[in-house]
Amino acid sequence: MSNSLLKVIRWELSKLIKQRFLFLLVFIYPLLFIFLFLYMYHAGIITQVPIAVVDQDTTKSSRLLIQQVAASPQLQVAKRYQDLSSAKHALIKGDVYAVLFIQPEFEKDLIAGHQPEVVAFYNNQYMSAGTIIFRAMSSALKTANSQIVLQGLLEKGIAAPVAESQMQTVPTSLHPLYNPTLNYLYTLISGIIPTILQIIIMMAMVTSITRDRFDVTSYQKTFQLANHNILIFLSGRILPYFCYFLFCLSLFDIILITYFHLPLNGHFVLLLLGGMGFILTSCLYGVFFGLTGSTLAQAYGSASLVASPCFGFTGLIFPRLAMNTFAYIWGALLPVTWYIEIRLDQTLRAPSIITSLEPFVYLLIQLSVVVALITLHLRKIRRRLI
Repeated sequence: MSNSLLKVIRWELSKLIKQRFLFLLVFIYPLLFIFLFLYMYHAGIITQVPIAVVDQDTTKSSRLLIQQVAASPQLQVAKRYQDLSSAKHALIKGDVYAVLFIQPEFEKDLIAGHQPEVVAFYNNQYMSAGTIIFRAMSSALKTANSQIVLQGLLEKGIAAPVAESQMQTVPTSLHPLYNPTLNYLYTLISGIIPTILQIIIMMAMVTSITRDRFDVTSYQKTFQLANHNILIFLSGRILPYFCYFLFCLSLFDIILITYFHLPLNGHFVLLLLGGMGFILTSCLYGVFFGLTGSTLAQAYGSASLVASPCFGFTGLIFPRLAMNTFAYIWGALLPVTWYIEIRLDQTLRAPSIITSLEPFVYLLIQLSVVVALITLHLRKIRRRLI
């Protein structure tokens, strides 16, 4: 059995090396995407988002307000305008992502005990940047407002301890869980790379399977090398791809953990097992689409239709619980959805062992169903060849 398996592996490797498109797809693209996205998102945190300021009060209080906003590491006061119309035009053009508007008589109303309104407009088309702007500007304005009111009380001759006691509010303590640094490398990239890898794996396996299926000799040569054993045939065809893609995924994890300090709050063994299950299931999906497509275009089309939009259904950019039934089921049928759950569990969340095993169960169900379907198709092919 081992001799037959080695023969199938050698045969698959020889075909893989000779086929230029498949060689690039397997050996070049995964590493290219990994290093490209790590380079693009290496900062991890959004900082210095450009905003505009329209100060129609130009008083000490308004300047203090602007200074507090500019002091936020997430924001950068890039432009100043005299009127709101010019600032709005810059926002539409994309020169800035938000506009801070301070109305006339801001300080006068504040001293009089009124509640002057400070208006902030921000572009929420870019949801990540919009969220950062909202959080940073809310914090900066709250702090600035307290300082301005406190300064006003002190200027009225009220003693500092008394003024500070009048400023006391209900304290709020916010603690972001599971990603306290709000680092996009720890969540977003951990979803993007596996998603791209799933597409590449499926396309590679479809290419490998259809290469022989639509050939004159069909699968005759490979089945002969495997002694007509379905397990050997399937293992020999998948193993070269499985090993290399597992290497790429492990390299990605090692870089994140060692260089970018990704927390490992769970178990590395479970993270590795999750990666192995994800890659194997994705390979089997590709084999299934390659076997069932009546034409080459249909095989590629089916695989790309399932894999390409999968990032939208994994739950990273929109909660799966809030999705409709169609999107929720689609996401549940994708290996990458459960692998991302495993990644987040073992790196950021550190749940109980029972909770950690739940995504493994769904991944195992997918793997078992696809193996059963592939076996049925290969038995039909083997009967035609014998």
